[in-house]
Amino acid sequence: MINYEDLLSEIERLMKEASKIFFDLDPENNFEMKGRNDFVTEVDFKVQEVLGGELLELIEGSNLLAEERDKSSAEIKDYTWVLDPVDGTSNLVHGFQHSVISLALIEKSEVVIGAVYDPYRNEFFSAIKTKGARLNDKAIRVSDKEELANSLIGVGTGGGRLGRVDETFEMMRYIYENTNGIRRIGSAALEMCYSACGRYDAFIEDDLNLWDYAGGTLIVREAGGQVINMHGEEVMTERRGGIISGSKKIVDELKRFTY
Repeated sequence: MINYEDLLSEIERLMKEASKIFFDLDPENNFEMKGRNDFVTEVDFKVQEVLGGELLELIEGSNLLAEERDKSSAEIKDYTWVLDPVDGTSNLVHGFQHSVISLALIEKSEVVIGAVYDPYRNEFFSAIKTKGARLNDKAIRVSDKEELANSLIGVGTGGGRLGRVDETFEMMRYIYENTNGIRRIGSAALEMCYSACGRYDAFIEDDLNLWDYAGGTLIVREAGGQVINMHGEEVMTERRGGIISGSKKIVDELKRFTY
C-alpha cells in the first residue's frame, strides 16, 4: 500500500530539484510557437523529461500524462501522473516570474495527490485526499468571503478564448463592476492555488487541459473550497474544460458564467 505522506515528501524534493531548470536555461531566446499565444521552451521539455522519468520510478507500472512530446494523449491507468512542466510558459518567455510546475497523481479516476511549486517564491502548495491542503508547512483554507462585492477575483483569458473576445470582456466587465477587482497572472495552476489559500476569493478560466487544473483542483477542495466546470458540475478528470474555483459562496455567484 502506498504511503502518500512519504510519497508527497519525495515529490516535493523532485519538483524543487527540477525547478532549477527554470533558471539554468534561457527561455526568452529559446522558444517555439505552438499557436497564437501558445509557447513551448526547452525548459518545458527538460523539466518533463527529467521529472517525468523520476516520477515513473516512484510507483511501479504508473503512467505519465503530460503536456509535451506526445504525452498529452496518454491513457489514464491505475496510477497516472498528470504533469504540466511549466504552467505559465508565456510568462517564462517574457521574464514575468509567475510560472510553476503543476502535478497530480490520479489513482484510477480520482486525484489523490496535488502539488504546485512556484520556484520564484519557494512556495509549495500541496494536498493529499482527505488530509487537507498546505502551503509549505502551514494548513491553508479558502476565503470566508460571502459577498461578491467584497471579493477579489482571478480571471484567466487563455488562448482558448481568442474566438470569444466580446463574451470574455463582457464577463470581465461584470466582475470588474461588481467586485473589489480583477487579477490576471497567466498561470491557471498558480491562480487556483491562490484561490485555495485566500489570496483570491475565486478564480475562473475556460478551455483548460487536465494538466492545468488537476493538481489545483484537489488543493482547492482540500482547502475547503469548490471547483466546478463551465457547465456548473463538479470537476472530475475530464481532459479539457473550464473551471471556477475558490470559496463556495463566491463560486456560486460566478455560476452566472456557466453555459
